[in-house]
Amino acid sequence: MQAFAGIPGRGGTARAVIAPHGAWELSGSLAGAAFSAAAGRMPSRVVLLGPVHDGGDLGIFLSGSRYFQTPLGDLSVDRELSVRLVARDPLIRFYDIPHLHEHSIEVLLPFIRYLFPETAIVPILMGGRNPEHVGILAEALYAVFAEKVADTLFVVSMNLAPGRAGNGIAAGQYLGLFGAGDPERIKAAFAGGQPDGYGYGCACALLRSGLLEGCRPNLASERLLGAEEKDGTAVYYGAFSFV
Repeated sequence: MQAFAGIPGRGGTARAVIAPHGAWELSGSLAGAAFSAAAGRMPSRVVLLGPVHDGGDLGIFLSGSRYFQTPLGDLSVDRELSVRLVARDPLIRFYDIPHLHEHSIEVLLPFIRYLFPETAIVPILMGGRNPEHVGILAEALYAVFAEKVADTLFVVSMNLAPGRAGNGIAAGQYLGLFGAGDPERIKAAFAGGQPDGYGYGCACALLRSGLLEGCRPNLASERLLGAEEKDGTAVYYGAFSFV
């Protein structure tokens, strides 16, 4: 595991956060830092965006379940807003199978239950590697939540690869990008995002939606933690916010 120096995070009233989905012993402290950036709010709903890792199912998946369980208690699912999202495009559908085995959203649920126990969630998973899905999700998010941003918290579940084909940005450079707080540079960094197991496509969809217009990107933590995967590749974890 490796730590990198950065700029101290800012917290309290973030409209959106990016939190890692590694094992808690690897990235739990950074997930906590990400959520602390919004801990001063009391949102009516939390919209969670996460990737599907196994790559088997293609699409954007909402949950038909009434509740998601956590060790701290249940979180209710906002059925009304989920239905509105599904109505936006045939590629957005209710499909619980990916939700049953995917950890990218699951590992973040206890943080939501602890900070916002009465808040409903809208859990969204993106599966496959079709760049078209990013635009579809961006348009759907704007259509449903444009008038609800004041009482909505958006959470992107995303890890960092050390370097990604197409944009050439190393994981450590994200600290500088968010530390600089320039929205246009952040948008450019995610412009080539597509669905993948890291979550870049989810972040790209939220940025494209326009729901974060007027928000300043920030570091939620000064640290970037890294670990080696079983296949020898590296994965890194950071915590970021949009205030």
